[in-house]
Order: sequence, then structure tokens, then C-alpha cells
Amino acid sequence: MKTIEKKMGIIEERVSKLADMAQKIGTFEEYVTSRDNRDIAERNIQVAIEACLDIGKIIIANQNLPEPADNKGVFSVLAEKNIINTESLRFLIPMAGTRNILVHGYDRIDNALIYGIIKKHLNHFEEFLDQIREYYTNTG
Repeated sequence: MKTIEKKMGIIEERVSKLADMAQKIGTFEEYVTSRDNRDIAERNIQVAIEACLDIGKIIIANQNLPEPADNKGVFSVLAEKNIINTESLRFLIPMAGTRNILVHGYDRIDNALIYGIIKKHLNHFEEFLDQIREYYTNTG
């Protein structure tokens, strides 16, 4: 559980940075014209998603759950085992794809998508963490 707690702390830290940024940025234009804002947002989203994936992989390994075929499958396995709910799954599966673009397809990053995440969807990371905490509370 210590490793998972550390990963959860990373997610909380990165989401907190993103929330601070979201409050300071007023418009999409303000976001897109600042290289620093884009770099900060992209990196913090990438790390938060990777930490979510790491948590999922640790749970899958510890519980001997079916091995997923890819990163999107990590979240599908967690949902199939009722560790996360389907609403979280609807957010996390696209986030696995977003992570891949941030890492490998950096020339195809959609600024509107990243802006939308920091302005409207940071709460989904918190919901994921709440579900992981609940899972560990219920399983001891």
C-alpha cells in the first residue's frame, strides 16, 4: 500500500498544480499563447495519468487480476472488478490515450483538449483516488 500511497500523493500534487493554473488562466487564448502554461499543463497531466496507470497496474498484479493488453485496458480491468466505476472509466480511458499523445505524439497535442482537462475535469482524478481509497478500506 505504501507504493500506492506515494503514487496517490503524486496525483494530488500534480492536480493541485493544475488547479492553481486553471484559476490563473482566464481564457483559452491566454492558455494557448503561453508556452510555459502549455508545458506545465501537459507535463502535470502526463504525470498524473501515469501515476493512475501505475496504481492500476499495482492493484492488478497484487490481486492477480487479468493482465490488460494496453494502458486503456488497465482501467477496464479495474472497472470490471468494481474497483472504479463506469463514470471514471469514461474519463480514464481517453486519458490513457491522451498520455500516449503527450509522450509519443507530442506534435499532435490538442491544446483545446488539455485546456478542457485543466478547466473542467480535474475532479475526475480526485474521484479515481477516492475510489482507490474506498477499495483499500473495504479490502483491508
